[in-house]
Amino acid sequence: MIVVTSKFRAKPGKRDKIAELARPCIDVTRKETGCLRYELFLSSEDDVTLQFIEEWTDLDSLRAHLKGAHLATFKEARKDIVDEGAILKIFEAKEISLA
Repeated sequence: MIVVTSKFRAKPGKRDKIAELARPCIDVTRKETGCLRYELFLSSEDDVTLQFIEEWTDLDSLRAHLKGAHLATFKEARKDIVDEGAILKIFEAKEISLA
């Protein structure tokens, strides 16, 4: 499984607008092949931080997602209200047992 975190900051007062702009992208992404989880979280510690948490079955599915028109549309729509670039981290994970 591939796990992705993408953390970024909105310009002051724009976090809710970014969350609104993300909704169509989230809806389409959740239907993509290989998408197990795609969620946007708003920080409870400040009013500017947002973070996507994603889970994908494989790297090829993630690569296809990154080329999607819906993602490009979302990035373009938010470009003037994001304060800084995203911190993107990609992990390969496997399930383990504590037993």
